Amino acid sequence: MNSAKATIAIDVGASKIAGALVSDNFEILHEISTPGRESLYGLADPDLSLTKGLIIQLMALAESENIEVIKGAACFAEYVTPKQELNSRDQIAWNIQPKEDFAALTGFDWTIESDVRAMALAEARASGLSNFLFVTVSSGISHSLVINGKPWAGATGEAIGFGITAIDNSKESPNLEQYSSGMGIARRYQSILQQEVESAESVFAKYSSDETAKQVIDSAAAVLGKSLAAMIDYLDPEKIVIGGGLWLGSELYRELVVKSYINSASKRRPAPEVKNARTGSNSAVIGAAIAAS
Repeated sequence: MNSAKATIAIDVGASKIAGALVSDNFEILHEISTPGRESLYGLADPDLSLTKGLIIQLMALAESENIEVIKGAACFAEYVTPKQELNSRDQIAWNIQPKEDFAALTGFDWTIESDVRAMALAEARASGLSNFLFVTVSSGISHSLVINGKPWAGATGEAIGFGITAIDNSKESPNLEQYSSGMGIARRYQSILQQEVESAESVFAKYSSDETAKQVIDSAAAVLGKSLAAMIDYLDPEKIVIGGGLWLGSELYRELVVKSYINSASKRRPAPEVKNARTGSNSAVIGAAIAAS
């Protein structure tokens, strides 16, 4: 009997690592995930050991299910060059370029991409949109401008830097990602209280009962909405699509950010519509598989 064929697709995020066996028509056959870090501070997944463990698990699962793995694809919460090389070490504690490292581990070729461009690819396929600005709001914040169905990488692969937008709110949080992402919100709240915080979700759970949590979240949303309005003035996209775990997981945060965005948007023309990503939590692994196709 002929075996099914699949791509191993991995999303190496700042807080979670997700992996899947993805079919030729980009359906997820099996998926597993693991936390990428033990605390809010420091880099995730030292030496990519957790990621490589996930790859080994998926290869074993494929063998047990008579699925032939023909290639691999991984996307990272880092800058990735057009040559598929990681060009930053801001979130993930990698030491060897994963394209070569993963190929040596598995014996087949790998495609490496940035997580936000992978998500944008998946969204373009799912939504049928060809020209739009994709933004991810999760543990981090980044963007990808999609033109004729393809994410624009820029000359060096760094056209994803919405999160490094400079803001003037505090010396501790000098850029948008540090202020308004899930990780940023949790770290800011922890810094104020000087006690351990598990995650952004735990801060959002206190929004109605804890004035500090409310102030941190309200200020984060206000700054993100204002920054998004400025980004629209720079890029003039037809539509805005936003995904990521924090955005899709919190109706409260979405409403606060959109309110700030509309209030801050240029009055010269209607603000482009903000749409929620259709591909959900699996967008990065699906997009990584698309990038490898």
